[in-house]
Amino acid sequence: MSLKSAVFEIKTSIINQQQGHSEEAFVQKLEAKNNLTAGKLIFYYNNLLMFHLNNPETSTSSSDETKKVNRKWTKNEVEFMFHYILERQEEGGLNITEILEEVAQLLDRGYQSVNYKYYSQIKAKEKKAKATKQPGYQFTTISQEQLPVKSTEVIANVPAPEVNEGAVVTHQPKAQTVFHGNPADSDDLLDILSGLITNVQQLPGLNLNELLRSLYQLTNMALQNQDAVKQLENVKSEINFEKQALQEKLLYQERQLDEEKKRNDELQAEVAKLAKEISAFNKLEDTAKIQNLKTYNQRLNYLIDNFGVVLQVGS
Repeated sequence: MSLKSAVFEIKTSIINQQQGHSEEAFVQKLEAKNNLTAGKLIFYYNNLLMFHLNNPETSTSSSDETKKVNRKWTKNEVEFMFHYILERQEEGGLNITEILEEVAQLLDRGYQSVNYKYYSQIKAKEKKAKATKQPGYQFTTISQEQLPVKSTEVIANVPAPEVNEGAVVTHQPKAQTVFHGNPADSDDLLDILSGLITNVQQLPGLNLNELLRSLYQLTNMALQNQDAVKQLENVKSEINFEKQALQEKLLYQERQLDEEKKRNDELQAEVAKLAKEISAFNKLEDTAKIQNLKTYNQRLNYLIDNFGVVLQVGS
């Protein structure tokens, strides 16, 4: 058994009013019969019952010939369609045409209406997703909480203990030497790093390993940002190149249009000359027309424009 059988049995029972006194018991029995999880058919029962009540004309239709009604789609019908299609596909139904036909029967609609609604909804979702998707470049940053050192604690100078007469003076341990040299005074990278490490180790609240690791991460982020900037510049360069190519194409087409217009004007001038010749010939007396008929016939037979094109205008 399957979801399809269960849902169609629900629709038949609603039409024939055979679900009995307890709809819940009817649905649970149907779920057990078709090996479906508990509560799976509640959605279908409620929606099919609502569709049936909202369309009283379908209650009189027979099970053999269900009346297809041309009516406006509701939000619940669209949700029902996609919900049913998804669960049928999860169940193993891979033929979308057959599933859409099942939806048409369940909703008392024509197949073409269901097919058009389904694919128009899919196309609208894809168009919306494509419109909202913007190409971007990720710039990596580091938050303040990830900084290796937020502040350093200043240790106040501790005064030397007073020494009374006759007291035994104990020698204090010698303080560690601090690298006070200016790194700019040395060109040796090892000397600079040695002085840095010596000073950092003697500062309270600083972890040398964490500091160096954080510096390494910052340099990686800087390289990533640099690559993103280069990609952005390349995209801008391509856009400018395409824009320039389109401008050149537009200028070329404008020049062609001007040339065609010029040729058309010249051709119009030649036609005007021809019309003038015909008008002059018509004004001649009959005797003069007969005398000049051969000459005018040759002039009217062909019109030769400035481009060498021969246009036959008379016989």
